[in-house]
Amino acid sequence: MISHLVTFILGAFTGAAGKYLADKYTDKRREIDKDTKTRETFIKIAEQMPAFIKEMQDDFLNSEYKVLREFFILPNNRVMFNSGGERCLFYYEDKHEDLMHKIKLLENNGFVYDVTHTNTPKYRIAEEFRVCVVKAKIKKDKVKL
Repeated sequence: MISHLVTFILGAFTGAAGKYLADKYTDKRREIDKDTKTRETFIKIAEQMPAFIKEMQDDFLNSEYKVLREFFILPNNRVMFNSGGERCLFYYEDKHEDLMHKIKLLENNGFVYDVTHTNTPKYRIAEEFRVCVVKAKIKKDKVKL
């Protein structure tokens, strides 16, 4: 009787440990798969807008802007805009051809989120996107991570 109890307890422990480890490594694999998909998607999109990604990278690497995660889209740098004292980035349509279409492409892939609350388009940057932008190596139209 005691041997059956010990066998049962050991079996239950082995099953629980096995399930725990399987779940743990499945979660790790899913995270790796997600990171790989994010990187692949980023490269594909960044190669369609290397100048814009490079400008964002320069901003993110600037110590003055390193914590900023929101940006406005303005027609050009001559437009005066009051952000209400909020520090944020600005990107200009006259500097990047089809900028709003590029932003929509980023938005459709979960890299930026529309947080507009006035007539001026405003976006929040996803952290995964920011990490990719900072790590990117851009040479002409080729992007590598």
